[in-house]
Amino acid sequence: MRKKALYFVLGFLCFIISQPLLRFPLLEKLNQNPDFTLAYIANPLLIGILVALTAGIFEEGFRFLFKLFFMRPDKCEISQPIIFGLGHGISEVCVILLPAINVLLITGQLPMALIERILAVTFHVTVSVMVWNGFQRNKKVLYLLLAVFLHGLLDALIPIFSFFNISNLILYGVILAFDILMVLYAFHSRKYYLREGT
Repeated sequence: MRKKALYFVLGFLCFIISQPLLRFPLLEKLNQNPDFTLAYIANPLLIGILVALTAGIFEEGFRFLFKLFFMRPDKCEISQPIIFGLGHGISEVCVILLPAINVLLITGQLPMALIERILAVTFHVTVSVMVWNGFQRNKKVLYLLLAVFLHGLLDALIPIFSFFNISNLILYGVILAFDILMVLYAFHSRKYYLREGT
């Protein structure tokens, strides 16, 4: 039980380090750069997609580093990436959703925000399994790159749908379909892991 609590805490810290402590301040500095502002005005969709890709690079990169350095040995039970992913996803909820909760309540947007967060946490759990699969199968870099690509692709849907004025309901529907595929993938991945309790 202590080990599983540690997995959750490590996942929680992984998001805090990769996003609020590193990526968010870097993006803030970038936003203050006039050249970046001009590039965004000229190419909002392209810059939006590139910024989305940085989320995949930072989050999946740090997920990989946490597994590599703090969660040895490579071979483990599938509960490890699941609990780590929950910690990571719930950390994001605390950072993004909680500070805005009063505004969301007043505007009546809380139910949609909760749905969006549930979809995000589901993705964090399943993409953690993907990164861990690289350790189980001795293909660490391949699975890391795949996770970065999928994370960047998922986040890129936001600027793409916004640019083309596509409804958030359709966006959430696409993310739900994406999550279902990822859950099926994670379920299929059980065979790569040690049995629970071994």
